[in-house]
Amino acid sequence: MNSLCCVFNYASLYRKSIYMHIDKEFDAQFYFGDMQSDIEKMDYEDFKKKPITIREKHFFKKILWRKDLLSLPFKPYKHYLVIGDSNLSYFPFVVLCKMMGKKVYAWGHGYKKFKGIHGKLFKWLYKQYDVYFTYGEKGRDRLIDLGIPPRKLEVIYNSLNEGVNSDSQRSYKSEIVSAHFNNGYPTLLFVGRLTKVKQLDWIIKAQIHHKSLGLFYNVLIIGDGEEREKLEDLVTQNQLQSAVWFYGKCYDEEELSTLLYNVDLCVSPGNVGLTALHAMTYGTPVISHDDFESQMPEYETIIPGKTGDLYKKGDFEDFCLKIQKWFSNSFDREQIRNHCHDVINGKYNSLYQIQLLLKIIN
Repeated sequence: MNSLCCVFNYASLYRKSIYMHIDKEFDAQFYFGDMQSDIEKMDYEDFKKKPITIREKHFFKKILWRKDLLSLPFKPYKHYLVIGDSNLSYFPFVVLCKMMGKKVYAWGHGYKKFKGIHGKLFKWLYKQYDVYFTYGEKGRDRLIDLGIPPRKLEVIYNSLNEGVNSDSQRSYKSEIVSAHFNNGYPTLLFVGRLTKVKQLDWIIKAQIHHKSLGLFYNVLIIGDGEEREKLEDLVTQNQLQSAVWFYGKCYDEEELSTLLYNVDLCVSPGNVGLTALHAMTYGTPVISHDDFESQMPEYETIIPGKTGDLYKKGDFEDFCLKIQKWFSNSFDREQIRNHCHDVINGKYNSLYQIQLLLKIIN
């Protein structure tokens, strides 16, 4: 069993599935940064070896330095898997590893541009990695266009679980959503923090627009945040209280699974990341915008007409048309659910990820 040193910025609970696979398949020691976050954190007791905290320091607010990183090449690890962020301490770290004949792999989004001295330095760094794992295929293609050798790039995608079983999910079928609205209309859902950058007012404005055209549907909003009061005011002003449900915060996966399974469409007017995987895990299609440069890599799960749709970024009219198309066409709900599950079971699961890591590192 190969020894593996894993350096990540945070022990996010949503990554538990892949971290546990790494912990099982490798003689792994995890190092996590000491960043503060409101993201749910894993219990360190779940690991075979208790993770070690690695100190992080920011210079001029933007320059990140992992203070303990330079001691790691001298430890008895053969392979290193690090989070692929813009960390200046990686330069001496990688040089030391190379001098000692050790392998270094990075896992991240990948640079969008290599410009100026800063960009040239990181382009050099990317070429020193034995393999850089990207979250998406377009991220890999972009790095190839920027001059990184294809042999040094692999797409590892992202995951929330080992995959899904369509048959076992039938137990999630419930009338919790339909009973709340009690009007027989389909339901559109948003789940996440209610922040301005996510353009959530577009959801309510689209609902108002569609109502004027005779297209009726409900809106379920799961989450809380700075925009909630404004959204509630917009709903009240347009007398949509009976068709909009502000569910509030919810971190209970059993509760979320029932809600996500029993809606018809998930919409994210701004960027969509893990929300796409979360919705599709329960068979719910997703609509988001089409701008690769500002999107998260998980938007690649959206296959128009099968697992959702993409609207032209910044185009409210097109946003409305995509929702209208989805609710006006007679899509087979179970077939759509199967399409979503096929995407998750195909590549966006921790079993796919661990098999790729084993193939490359072993």
